[in-house]
Amino acid sequence: MKSMFFQLACAAAISAMLVIAPAHAGADLNRSEVSTLVTSAGASMLVSAPLLLVASVADKSSTAAGERQARRVSAGPLPDMKVEAITQDADGGRSVALADPLDAANTASLHWPQREDNPASNFVLGQTVAFTPSPQGAGWMVRAEDGAVLTFVPAIEAASVSHSGKL
Repeated sequence: MKSMFFQLACAAAISAMLVIAPAHAGADLNRSEVSTLVTSAGASMLVSAPLLLVASVADKSSTAAGERQARRVSAGPLPDMKVEAITQDADGGRSVALADPLDAANTASLHWPQREDNPASNFVLGQTVAFTPSPQGAGWMVRAEDGAVLTFVPAIEAASVSHSGKL
């Protein structure tokens, strides 16, 4: 989809060329008419070029924003899960193993690298946690049975964007 700026710039360039071109353009032009035509065409391009440049940048910008929105996958609903294990990894990080009480094959693990705060300490062995999609769809708020927020889990797409510094 072309932007309105691009259409405007093209219309301006075409109308400028039509206004300056003599009605009898052809083989019978004298040197003065040819010079006027070339000079006028050059001047109209100097006026039109910035419009075309702005239109091109605006079109690319809107296309890039549309592609980012298309790539972003909104965090969907997840089942409530039971905390099966809370462990400390060999590298000092923490992990929480989760399982769906209604489907034993449906499991998940949350991992945090070693850091001063310990998000895993918010979890209790055997508790059921709920995943509620965040308002912007970038991940899930993990909540305890009483509604308290335990942690935020980013969606894979949001985590990769944040990790790359593009968020």
